[in-house]
Amino acid sequence: MANGPADEFASHVACLTHIVKMARKHGFGLGTHKNYAPRASEALAGIRKTFIIMQRNFPSERFPGVAFQLSAIDPLVRKLVEIFPCNVAEMRALLDEIAFKTKSELAAELEQPESKPLTSGTVDFLPNEIIEDRHHVPKKILWEANRCYDAACYNGCAALLRRLIETLIIGAFEHNGIGDKIKKDGEYIEFGALIGKAAAETTLNLGRETKRVFPDLKYFGDVGAHSRMILVRRPDLDRLHNQVRGAVEELARNL
Repeated sequence: MANGPADEFASHVACLTHIVKMARKHGFGLGTHKNYAPRASEALAGIRKTFIIMQRNFPSERFPGVAFQLSAIDPLVRKLVEIFPCNVAEMRALLDEIAFKTKSELAAELEQPESKPLTSGTVDFLPNEIIEDRHHVPKKILWEANRCYDAACYNGCAALLRRLIETLIIGAFEHNGIGDKIKKDGEYIEFGALIGKAAAETTLNLGRETKRVFPDLKYFGDVGAHSRMILVRRPDLDRLHNQVRGAVEELARNL
């Protein structure tokens, strides 16, 4: 089984199982014994904490196999928390079932090569090098968008990609000495009008695919930042990947 929260989870399960066995053998209450009661409570808290961390680290969008096994264990953990500390016999049965599923089905999924836990920087949506280091602000926005994608925070990634394109367009117009074309009453125009100006501006020499992806970037960026009913999902971003990559690189060349 993978290291980290999965091993910690199994360790807390084993600890609480041992305490429950002692309670059944000697007939003491898990909620009242001066020695075992706090230890049992701590073990149960550890079970719940590490299980929540595993659910966070293995979202279904990226790790469907692991997420499915966690969803099978979830009601057992919830029931364990619900009946603690009263029903020792039922707690023992639940703990045995949790331990079995953790050591068998869950362990099998965690050992698959594609089931690496999330770590910052493992999966970038766009190459960081397509924006030069000297362009600090867009470079940092790109880095944050990649971290959101890596962590399966696709709404955040879409909103940041929208901000990245906006920042690059404004920078490109200003660098080419045509910043007044995207201002009204001294302020930059809103994003919908901005992408229209960028698509029509011959000085930027943007390609056809870049112009085509602008409306999609606006739509999914707006959904990610503002929608109350719609979620951005990984396939939404993956479908746009090649066009977004081209758009960012073309705009970055104009800085």
